[in-house]
Amino acid sequence: MTNKKLEAKRLVIFLLLAFGISWVPAIIMNCAVGYHEWFETYKMPFFALLVLFGPALANVLTRLLTHEGWHDSLLHLKLKGNIKYYLIAVFAVIATSAAEGILTTIIYGNADFSDIGAGMTGMQFAGNILLTVSTVPLMAFNTFGEEFGWRGYMNQKMEPLLGTTGTVIVGGIIWGLWHAELTVVGHNFGTEYDGYPYLGILAMCVVCTFMGMGLMWVTKKTGSVYPAAIMHASNNFGGAAIRQLFISGIPEDFSPTILDNMIVMIPSILLGLVFFILLLRDSRKEKNTATNN
Repeated sequence: MTNKKLEAKRLVIFLLLAFGISWVPAIIMNCAVGYHEWFETYKMPFFALLVLFGPALANVLTRLLTHEGWHDSLLHLKLKGNIKYYLIAVFAVIATSAAEGILTTIIYGNADFSDIGAGMTGMQFAGNILLTVSTVPLMAFNTFGEEFGWRGYMNQKMEPLLGTTGTVIVGGIIWGLWHAELTVVGHNFGTEYDGYPYLGILAMCVVCTFMGMGLMWVTKKTGSVYPAAIMHASNNFGGAAIRQLFISGIPEDFSPTILDNMIVMIPSILLGLVFFILLLRDSRKEKNTATNN
């Protein structure tokens, strides 16, 4: 039986470490040299990696400090029987990114599809997509630092305490707030928008909540953190590139608002809801199985 008091203590320690390890160097570097110089240009990779790997380091340190061990670390690939989930981690995000690009063209490009693919031939267009898809797993190194923390530790500790729905919502908000130190300096939405920076922080909480639904689902289905790292990389690197390929007709002076950004994310939000329904279904099955046994 889960010792809820101990798990809650471990969760608090993890969160304090995850925020502290990431925020302290980010605050110092933002003040000392400026966000663009140390993070956006990646000229100082040590500090950037320290921020990105803060949750992973918090996972490791919490286990060591609380003598927890590594029995539920989710560090095994577990490929046998789970290849389909690895593929879903890539192609579900790629498909919704293409849909977001098309939606952007329809709404803000007046349905002018003439410039889709930026003049590439059909073969070049397909090759560009395949190249993007093939490089996504390699880019998972950049997102492992977050996923080993959030999905590899936070979600596991939170779900017995808050349930599946609570973990999705509270975990998503926490993940969104963790981005705040970069959001306030323009990393996610820039700084020239109404409601800056609070609306940007709120938007990140919403984005992280819906994105976290899929990340949590693939983690639980496989018992491994790597599909989540790949799905996260699909969004951060592959998704942005694919989305851009399907955008056309946008005026040069168009400056999207936070609301514009959220509207074109409707396909990803719908995908997140699908994963959320699957999470709830699986949770009910687990409870029924436990009751029958």
